[in-house]
Amino acid sequence: MLKIEKDQQVEVEVFEGVKRCTLACGKDVLMAKFKYKKGTKVPPHKHSYEQVTTILKGKQKITIDVDGKKKEFTVNPGESYIVPASFEHEQESITESITIDAWSLSP
Repeated sequence: MLKIEKDQQVEVEVFEGVKRCTLACGKDVLMAKFKYKKGTKVPPHKHSYEQVTTILKGKQKITIDVDGKKKEFTVNPGESYIVPASFEHEQESITESITIDAWSLSP
């Protein structure tokens, strides 16, 4: 499928206060828009693929475990971050936020 119509982009709640809308999903890459309520926390997790995230609206605190040390930073609108494959990470929405996330689904 080369074009994804807007009505095919279904929004689902993945965590309490966190909604995901898959914008496009190919064989090796997925792109989604996330909406977060203020104060929402995504618990520590990791996956076998790389993640790239851009903040469109709001402010989030990101924590990534790098070689056993937790690195913490804040991201603002227009800023992005990368989570390498298999790195544990978590996030907290300091304000209501919207992000665009992309994952490389191939290891």
